[in-house]
Amino acid sequence: MTKVTDPVMQILSGDIGGTNARLIFAEFDASHSNIVAEKNYSSADFNGLIQLIDRFFSEHGIAAPIDAACFAIAGPVECGAATVTNLPWVISEQQLSQRLRTPRVKLINDLVAAAYGISELQDTDILMLQQGVAHDGALLNHDAVIIAAGTGFGVAHLVWLNDHYQAYSSEAGHVGFAPENIQQNKLLAWLQKKHSHVSLEMLLSGRGLVTIYHFLHEVIGLAESSTINKAMQENDSAQVITENALIDNDFLCQKTLEMFIDIYGAAAGNTALQYYPIGILYIAGGIAPKIKDKIMGRRFTDAFINKGLMSSNMKKITIKLIMQDKVNLHGALQVTQQTASINLTS
Repeated sequence: MTKVTDPVMQILSGDIGGTNARLIFAEFDASHSNIVAEKNYSSADFNGLIQLIDRFFSEHGIAAPIDAACFAIAGPVECGAATVTNLPWVISEQQLSQRLRTPRVKLINDLVAAAYGISELQDTDILMLQQGVAHDGALLNHDAVIIAAGTGFGVAHLVWLNDHYQAYSSEAGHVGFAPENIQQNKLLAWLQKKHSHVSLEMLLSGRGLVTIYHFLHEVIGLAESSTINKAMQENDSAQVITENALIDNDFLCQKTLEMFIDIYGAAAGNTALQYYPIGILYIAGGIAPKIKDKIMGRRFTDAFINKGLMSSNMKKITIKLIMQDKVNLHGALQVTQQTASINLTS
């Protein structure tokens, strides 16, 4: 008797951001999956996603056609097309389908991918910032929100439907910045002299850290170290600020990071209220894990909770920090497998 084996599906997934792009090629069947190739690239080294895929395929000896693909895009996805907010790329499912020789190509927002990737995380991938209120061991509300600051700032809403999460994208990173105190009002006024619209992303991002640094030096009058100034000219400015703030090596850098965390916590609270009621707020993105020792303190949660009449409600929301930097990629891979599986069983 001939044994019937499950067909092996070949899939491609990616996490495409303004700074970094990650691709992963895998094979799977009904019983197991196997990652064949995975690599990170600098997005700025390429003029588009297809050129990036061609390089990846060439380096790993991969040939089209494949069975399905899904890419998490750091930007809005509409009608099968996407633009990367902080990169001059335009991406379409149609072009990718032609290159990969498969009709099963999906583009999803990167925060939607992160939302789906949460289910793939281990306990060690998550740190608890605030333990919310539970009833009989269960959350009072299953819905959740995920936020992420990195090259840009993103938000997605997770709605609990039929025992699983359905993720909905947004462009909430581009809403207007809402100051919470006198110094933040001065920051907004200073930025409004330069920009017609001051978005949240202009402050909750790597370049946002640098903006806050210059504000505190130029407007508030905090002294700048010549050593720090030189380091910022020779290296990534946000990284220099963060590293020196974390070791308490420079007062201006320390105050910059403190202000950044205050704004981050307040924005997280605003986001939670916009999607209220929710049970969990997840924090993802490249910045928060790097400053976890500071963000685990009271500054973030105090700013999160400080919502006037709703402050007691904010204390009931669980806040979790995602330390796994591949959560977007895991989510995109999960969607790719689902897309391939639907075709397999149809």
